[in-house]
Amino acid sequence: MTKNIFFIALNVIFLTQPLNAESLHALSDIEQTAYMFAVSDAQASYDNPQVIVDALDDRLRLQECDKSLQAFSNTVSNTIGNRTVGVKCTSPTEWTVYVPVKVKVMQPVVVASRPLARNQNLTNADIKLELMDIGELRQGFIQSTEKVLGQQLKYPLSMGMVLPPRGLKLEKVVRRGEQIILVASAGSMEVRMNGTAMEDASVGEKVKVKNSSSKRVVEGVVHAPGVVKVTM
Repeated sequence: MTKNIFFIALNVIFLTQPLNAESLHALSDIEQTAYMFAVSDAQASYDNPQVIVDALDDRLRLQECDKSLQAFSNTVSNTIGNRTVGVKCTSPTEWTVYVPVKVKVMQPVVVASRPLARNQNLTNADIKLELMDIGELRQGFIQSTEKVLGQQLKYPLSMGMVLPPRGLKLEKVVRRGEQIILVASAGSMEVRMNGTAMEDASVGEKVKVKNSSSKRVVEGVVHAPGVVKVTM
């Protein structure tokens, strides 16, 4: 976050212009207003958020506000990570300051417990949960080890790296050229036949299979390793 980035609108007074100290608005009050707004905003979605407010430039001179300061945000979805909170005064002089803040939310996420290779099938020994600031995880994150067990990595990961959702793929349980069981169902009837997979596929994916008896190619859905179901 770039420190002390702010914008002042209307009648901002700096050191170069005289103003009585007693008529200045305390910068700490502006910072506290931004802090409370960011905390409240984050608490609507997360437990125990941590908010860090960048100190405003102490050269800033603003006329004291005789009404309660108003905080606002121009974004509705960015409640964590780096953001800015607007703080404005409406009387006796209108001014607006944008205060940089950082909202941290520490939650357990799945990380690699050791170096992992591309296409590696994940086991309990490969992964663990670790507390991290989810506002920093731009590629996404996973919070359950059960969801990744048995899946494969699309690319290698170093120890301690977060497992991104897009970096995983389901293990191929049907391989091209492999002999499989073709299960055809019509109502309560079920017929099992031998077949040959025409392509690789994971559980739940569609795959083309050649019936060993009729030589006809049909499309079914992988039900389990070596089992493809088709509906008649």
